Amino acid sequence: MGTHEHSHGHGHGHGHGHGHGHDRFSDEAATWDDRPGHAERATAVAARLRETLPLRPDMTAIEIGGGTGLLSRALVDDIGTATVTDVAPGMVEVAAGTLDDPRYAGWSARRYDIEHDPLPEERYDLVVALLALHHMGDIPTVVRRCVDLLAPGGHVAIIDLDHDEDGAFHQHLDDFDGHHGFTREDAHRWLEAAGASDVRLTDAGAVTKETEDGERDFPMFLATGRRV
Repeated sequence: MGTHEHSHGHGHGHGHGHGHGHDRFSDEAATWDDRPGHAERATAVAARLRETLPLRPDMTAIEIGGGTGLLSRALVDDIGTATVTDVAPGMVEVAAGTLDDPRYAGWSARRYDIEHDPLPEERYDLVVALLALHHMGDIPTVVRRCVDLLAPGGHVAIIDLDHDEDGAFHQHLDDFDGHHGFTREDAHRWLEAAGASDVRLTDAGAVTKETEDGERDFPMFLATGRRV
């Protein structure tokens, strides 16, 4: 069963600044959490992560292309602290305001472009990216950098669209220049090439949205791996 969203909406997270995508997401940041399907999807994916990964209350996490941090916040009772990152300044601003709450003591939000910015010095127990990578360019490099952000024994979890051959998910965006999802074989190969072990691909639910041909489910995958 999928989570619904507006036809002009988009997945929970996003990645880069090709075209004017990051401007669009900054404009949408204030109402992002209230969009149909967004919070529900983060909650459902968080449940899948609990089932799949050995989450611990002392874990440090970083969310890539995290928007307002919906996924990280859905894991607040499962992890220690999280750093929510995004390339859209508006999203980072909203995330920072939302995290100004005792529940999120020690959490932070920062502008960060994993594809182009230098890697930070910090290493994390968990790296998550929800519907972010399909907005980026060089995906094998981004996946490698996600693995590079892990501390030894840490886990990466990438949730994104299965390959959408006809591009229907983003057909409403005239300037979309990202990827129309990915094959699970590619995701598996990229994680292994990045040095991750225990690579696994599983179902992660679906996004239900209106297209020109009516309502349609767009399935998502969860790709996980561990740094030795």
